[in-house]
Amino acid sequence: MELAVIIPDTHVPYEHKKAFALVQDVIKHHKSHIKEIVFLGDFADFYAVNGHGKHPQMLHNLTEEVEKVIECFDWFDKTVPNAKKIFLEGNHEFRLERFISSVCPQLFGVTSTEHILKIAGRPNWTFVPYGPNQSHKILDSYLKARHEPLASSAKMTASKALCSLVYGHIHRIEESHIVGLDGTNHVCFSVGWLGDKRKDKVFGYVKHHHQWQLGFGLVYVEHESGLFYHQKIPILQTGNEVSCVVNGKRFSK
Repeated sequence: MELAVIIPDTHVPYEHKKAFALVQDVIKHHKSHIKEIVFLGDFADFYAVNGHGKHPQMLHNLTEEVEKVIECFDWFDKTVPNAKKIFLEGNHEFRLERFISSVCPQLFGVTSTEHILKIAGRPNWTFVPYGPNQSHKILDSYLKARHEPLASSAKMTASKALCSLVYGHIHRIEESHIVGLDGTNHVCFSVGWLGDKRKDKVFGYVKHHHQWQLGFGLVYVEHESGLFYHQKIPILQTGNEVSCVVNGKRFSK
């Protein structure tokens, strides 16, 4: 069996520090088995170029945001150098293209998310642009990945996708199955997020913040058949501690 790790919306540098460190511990523990790491989008926040307004007390420095993201990339390359890294661009990373298009169109094409995050020069990395047709087959299995769901719920996404799909964007853990008349099973699911919902200056005062769930995912793939077996791993918070259980082993921070 081959193993892929699913990293949901993390919003670096506004990630939940302990939750992200917990995922790093899980990766270090399983590093000899990991063949692919899939970033579902919005790994970076790009708050400095967002078009929804900026809080006056927040630092609006894109360079510092980018440096923090690159530090994370360096950690992944050092820890699992031979694993494929699939970076799905999310709507937050796409903020850069929208900003350039609206504020300084003369610079369109001069830089991009892939360029400023230095993804093209990294061995084993693949950048998948944001857009309606965004898709990646995880470890060449029957499971596809993209940043956004196709509808407002897993059930409705499953009815539209007509394939198995893992997605980010919604910051929640959910899952739905559909079975065709031929017995073919499809599952659509999300694995939560790794951002810090306490940072109201960044994420606003959304009334559904309390429903945002910390988590990540694991996918085991039979290479010959393309069949996959997925695990949604919730990260639980008790006081100042966060914890999760993976294959019977408890991790905590």
